[in-house]
Amino acid sequence: MMGILVAVPLPGGGAFLISPTVLETTGMVGVVGLLGILAGRRVQARPSEWQAAIEWGYRYLEDLLSEVTEKESGHRYVPLVATLAVFILSAALMGTFPLLEAPTANLNTTVALALVVFFATHYFGIQEHGWIEYLRQFAEPSWILAPINVLGHITRTVSLAIRLFANMLSHQVIIAVLLLVAPLVIPVIFELFGLFIGALQAYIFTLLTIVYIGGAVRAQGAM
Repeated sequence: MMGILVAVPLPGGGAFLISPTVLETTGMVGVVGLLGILAGRRVQARPSEWQAAIEWGYRYLEDLLSEVTEKESGHRYVPLVATLAVFILSAALMGTFPLLEAPTANLNTTVALALVVFFATHYFGIQEHGWIEYLRQFAEPSWILAPINVLGHITRTVSLAIRLFANMLSHQVIIAVLLLVAPLVIPVIFELFGLFIGALQAYIFTLLTIVYIGGAVRAQGAM
């Protein structure tokens, strides 16, 4: 599907083009959402193996967020962090299928994810401290450093997007080259390695998100 734009007709005439990444991402979100709904209907008081694994993952994230944010319970932040992790993992898995591209191998996707983290982090910080107290932290230890602190928040957002994009794109390029050189065994091995890379990138992205949230909601001066 790479390089093929889909034309969608408009009621008044004409059409607009949709990129393959948008279509693939929409399909991926639909499938993951449907699986989530079906899994939710099978939740039991006596958990099965898959339910126990999911509950363990939830508790792990909650405990980690509680520790990093220095709050009694980090459950309010788990939906965002878990959604990012599931999205990136699903994207990595999607990239192993023939003719499909991992959405995270597109810079637009990774920038969108990084912007979600950027705005969510400051939203949580403002909720916790209020506008004045939160913005005052950017001027610590001196107001002269305020531009540098602001620039630091911008550059770390750019870093989130570029890191994820570069790692996922490099894997896609390597697989494409190997399919031309050795179309059987070697690409399969690299696809498995690519799943590991995707899982690692999901972990890193999630962990950095937790660190940024923690810095925003902790006591004043912790940023």
